[in-house]
Amino acid sequence: MPFTEEPFGILTDDNLYLDCILVKPTGMSDEELRTIRVWVPKFPLTKSSVITCARQEVRSHGARRKVAHLVFDLRGTGESEGVLGDHDFQKDLHAIAEWAKERFGRISFGLLGTPGSEDGRVHLWPLRAGSVMESYHYPPTGALLPPTVLYLSTYGNFSQHDDAICSQLAEAGYHVYGLDPLRYLLHASANHRLKPDDLAADLQILIQMLPSKPIIIGQPLAAGLGLMWTSRVNKVAGVISVGRAQAGLSPSHIFQNSNPYTYLLHRRVGDISPRPLALVQLQGNPLGGEEDELATLMQSSKMPHRLEQVSRLSVELLLELLTWMQRP
Repeated sequence: MPFTEEPFGILTDDNLYLDCILVKPTGMSDEELRTIRVWVPKFPLTKSSVITCARQEVRSHGARRKVAHLVFDLRGTGESEGVLGDHDFQKDLHAIAEWAKERFGRISFGLLGTPGSEDGRVHLWPLRAGSVMESYHYPPTGALLPPTVLYLSTYGNFSQHDDAICSQLAEAGYHVYGLDPLRYLLHASANHRLKPDDLAADLQILIQMLPSKPIIIGQPLAAGLGLMWTSRVNKVAGVISVGRAQAGLSPSHIFQNSNPYTYLLHRRVGDISPRPLALVQLQGNPLGGEEDELATLMQSSKMPHRLEQVSRLSVELLLELLTWMQRP
């Protein structure tokens, strides 16, 4: 096997036992590792929802990256200790960070995701065999026939900022389904690299479980998946693509992109019309999108389309774009 798994436990400051598994390249010592990435489950999910992600990353990259991945159960879930209603997950994250410092010393350490959500309800959707999609539903406020938004965070990072955006869109009257697309993509590609038809088939299954045809919002890197999905599935009502897009379709352990034309977005975006397309460049942001890339996407797409250039993505801009997309 290209990876080994080390099961163990970590004690929190309030003496709770967290059940953990460290997935690392086979034969690699602690001293050789350069990075620890921690897959944080959303409550009430357990580490079983992300163990596939950790295995897929280590299996695909092997010893080249010198990266280990940790998965663990939050308190009160899975094999970890804790009582019902104890959601002091910051103590769990602190314990994980202290463990990494004690065991590995000065090492790059990062948390992939956040454990809690202010308003989102966690769902795990079954898709194809062996493939699932973890999503966070934010019910709408006050709308009689609320439109649906499928919100894609930047890969590996559905943050508190994303949680806040989804909550505000729900308060404005939208059914919002948020997800970290990297978790879905690693699950979906565990058995074989993904072709565009695989992506389209998965979205077709998901849309059957949504209240209405969704408008997709794709944050940087996830924007490429949003554009590809919209170009292939007619039941998507429109798409807002934020920042870098093409780079999100480049990981060769996820996508079957041996042929460079397979996922070339400027050959695809013309198929989005007559549904609306909005491109957003985040100026001064390293993931905000190159002017050349966005200009090529604009030239290759068809009306109705528009390009916005802003220093930061505000909820007000998203609401304005969503309103524009729903006009006759």
